[in-house]
Amino acid sequence: MASGLKQIKKELGPDALILSTRTVRGGALGLLGKPMLEITAAVDHDFTPAPGRQPGQAAKPPETGKEPRPGGFRQVVDDEVLPWLHQQPAKAEPQPPAPPAEPAVSEPGLHSEVNELKSLVKSLAAQIAGISRQESEAERRNTLAIRDSRHAERLGAGPIQGDHLLSLLIDYGIHIESARTIAGFLRESLTAEELSDPALVREQLIATIQNLLEVMPPQTGAGGGQQRLALIGPTGVGKTTTLAKIAASRLAALSGSIALITIDTYRIAAVEQLKVYGEIMHLPVEVVNSPDELREALARHQDKELILIDTAGRSPRDSLCIDELAGFFQADLGIDKYLVLSATTREDELLETISRFGPLQIDNTIFTKVDECRRLGVLLNVQIHNPSPLTYITNGQRVPEDILAMTPRLAAELIISAQQEGLHG
Repeated sequence: MASGLKQIKKELGPDALILSTRTVRGGALGLLGKPMLEITAAVDHDFTPAPGRQPGQAAKPPETGKEPRPGGFRQVVDDEVLPWLHQQPAKAEPQPPAPPAEPAVSEPGLHSEVNELKSLVKSLAAQIAGISRQESEAERRNTLAIRDSRHAERLGAGPIQGDHLLSLLIDYGIHIESARTIAGFLRESLTAEELSDPALVREQLIATIQNLLEVMPPQTGAGGGQQRLALIGPTGVGKTTTLAKIAASRLAALSGSIALITIDTYRIAAVEQLKVYGEIMHLPVEVVNSPDELREALARHQDKELILIDTAGRSPRDSLCIDELAGFFQADLGIDKYLVLSATTREDELLETISRFGPLQIDNTIFTKVDECRRLGVLLNVQIHNPSPLTYITNGQRVPEDILAMTPRLAAELIISAQQEGLHG
């Protein structure tokens, strides 16, 4: 290799480019000959060095008063291609008549191929420009359509600016249609003087909203036999922590007559987490893996007044897992199913989750993480479409402090609270 490179530099000069190297053999079929190294090299010049010029030295252009034409590809292509790519036609500068320059490429077929390639590039450039113009026009029309629809919606909905009552309800996070209905009802119920009284307006808002909410306070079960509650819902909404809060809040009233059961054997350390809560509160914890084991565990704790069942989080879109979960809650077991939802989830996803878990025949609803929300209008927006009444909300990580048993008035007061600093109760 070193010897070959020296020969190349000697023949072609220091600017020579190595194109390829390979080992070849001579002889019959290339098997019996002596191996040789074949090196392919070239220089970036299309003409032979002039006499007296060293190999690799560029030729001095003739003094014609004009800029020298570039060699290689540029000598074959007679016009510019780049202006076509930018959709700007090349400006032809006036030139004095001169005989056309002969292409430096000696092969006649290469000139034809390069011109064909040039035509192809022009055609592709024109097509790309046409597609770009079509996409820009479609995007512009789409933007205008969105603006027009929003403007029409704003006009059809009535002006928000200047409507203090409607703006106030929207600031609470209440959907605009519900806010318009509530504002219209208050205008019909109150006089102009009463509408100027903030305390009276707030009281009327609470009374109106609590009538729109579907809320069911938790049942203590006093004298009604054993209560069985199961917490189900998507992953990461805080079911296990909420279950521990319910157990701790009922501990004193039930004198420890509570048992905890978990069927969450999927999540790492889920069983250990519930067992820690059980040890702190001195409550028994059962781990079950099948519907039959759940039935047996319930039979072992017939003497308890309250049984709380923790479940693994299920994706609302995984219908197979939801069907598997439904197999645990057979009708004769008398288990009340509480759907646990996070208040930080988008409203459309909350409504989809409620629909997906519908086959489980949900009895009650629990909202968690309300302390992470600046506005709680989501409670009204979702509960209007939710057939399962709201029973609890959780507002922090503390056990058992950060849980509130819902009443219609308390839920309405939380929704229209300007600040959520006083949620901890």
